[in-house]
Amino acid sequence: MTAFSGGGRPNGHPNPLSARSDLPVEGGPAQPRPLDQIFPLRGDANRGREMQSTWRSFCRDRLEAVRGVLATGRSPPEIAYQLGELLHNHFRTRGVTLTSYELRRLVAELLALHGPAEEGHEPPPAEPRPAPPTEPHPPKAQPVVAFDGEPPKMPWPGDVPAAPRAPRVSDTALEPPPSPIVTVTPREPTPRESVAPLERLLARAMDLAKGRLATDPPVAHAAADVPARPVASEPPAPPLPPPEPPAEEAKPNPIDRLWSDRAVKAIFVNGPHQVFVEREGALQAVDEGFDDEAQLIDWLTRLAGRPENGVAGFALPDGSAGVAIFPPAAPAGPVLTVRRAEPGQATLDGLVTKGLLDRPTAKLLRLCARGRLNMLVSGPRGSGKTALLAALIRDLDPAQRVVTVAGHREFRWPMASKVELVASAEVPFATLISAAARLEPGLLVLDGVQLADVAALSERLLRGAPGTLATIEPEVMSAALARSAELVVRIDGVDGTFRVVAVEDAAGVPAFAGRAPAFAATLQARGLGESLAKLFA
Repeated sequence: MTAFSGGGRPNGHPNPLSARSDLPVEGGPAQPRPLDQIFPLRGDANRGREMQSTWRSFCRDRLEAVRGVLATGRSPPEIAYQLGELLHNHFRTRGVTLTSYELRRLVAELLALHGPAEEGHEPPPAEPRPAPPTEPHPPKAQPVVAFDGEPPKMPWPGDVPAAPRAPRVSDTALEPPPSPIVTVTPREPTPRESVAPLERLLARAMDLAKGRLATDPPVAHAAADVPARPVASEPPAPPLPPPEPPAEEAKPNPIDRLWSDRAVKAIFVNGPHQVFVEREGALQAVDEGFDDEAQLIDWLTRLAGRPENGVAGFALPDGSAGVAIFPPAAPAGPVLTVRRAEPGQATLDGLVTKGLLDRPTAKLLRLCARGRLNMLVSGPRGSGKTALLAALIRDLDPAQRVVTVAGHREFRWPMASKVELVASAEVPFATLISAAARLEPGLLVLDGVQLADVAALSERLLRGAPGTLATIEPEVMSAALARSAELVVRIDGVDGTFRVVAVEDAAGVPAFAGRAPAFAATLQARGLGESLAKLFA
């Protein structure tokens, strides 16, 4: 059982990064290149667009984080590893899994743009300039005091030999886990790419980083934990076991391609050679299928597992859900049904039935939305935040003036007083927050607030403007932002299902803690005090 969810922002059209007006101009620092200039984008076109959009958002939103990594004084392997983690986490939270080759190329791009010159990489020679007119050299200055027989220069006694290199770790150690829906075939580098000096430097740095970070003590405790003795006297680290050979890549299947089509609302598999899809409410057969029953069973096992009773329910990261039934319960071959989540169709009663929240919490949130309290809904991607927003909006008086700002169109149902604004790469989310506030909404709904948008949201909340309902992921939420709202709803996974785990007032006190919450006076002033008293009776 899972809640419906939307999530994230849509992919904008892949405009070159160099066309952005906020990047350095000619003569300034180097500009990030589009992905198709860093490595060829082959295979699924939708994945290419998602990667382009995610790379643009990384260059725009994570610049300070990249500079922070480079300014920490870490060793080159540690810097490369930290940059790789930034890239991997940023892409993964947006539904894009990078291959090892793509990850190394993007880290190399960041090092080339922002990193210091590395050993063995000479800057390009400057163009020759005409020599200035020769002038007579002034006489060389003579020292005031000179000594005969000066002793030869001796090495500084504190110099110590460099620490031994950690054993080499295979690239497969940094590979991300395979996606259950999208299968990516890594592209082999060309001979020219494989011998590029920067690529060799990056590969060496990332290999060293894995072993060095695993064996070095934390930097904050290094002075207290490590005895003051030369590095050369320490014994070398024990050799690591050889890496396991990479598992054989699964054969391609038709489900990945069909699911990438947003017009497909559901997929039905009635055995390896019978696949159907639902488009615009109609069921259609497709020509594609699996090679045999073994391939279908292998793919379903990786997607949903294979329990002893042969029936496996599962949920996808975007909130979609499905069920798979294996033989012998399905004698003609495994059966699969998966339906895409549609959070815009959610209702409060439906979310209670699905287990996202209980009945008293649903009544409290309905009351707070009607009272135009400032609310923040925090939860992981795919946890049901968008569905909860849609349910609260649908429950409002149709005459209520609502303005929505999101990166999708899940709030597009007819409502006479509702205005729908859609953020994109061309019109950022933060810009639309300020513009939407000028439309004088009774309720301003912000779905998918990111780190770059927190300043605009905080400004609105601190001004005391009522009626703001926003969703935000936990890693973006801060204590100061939570205190500026009148109500915070927290969603998290419990026993494999996303549920509302806390409803807190501005002081962080649970709403059902046995006393009136901090926002009770506000609802009382807006004529809802009696309804609130009945709820807590």
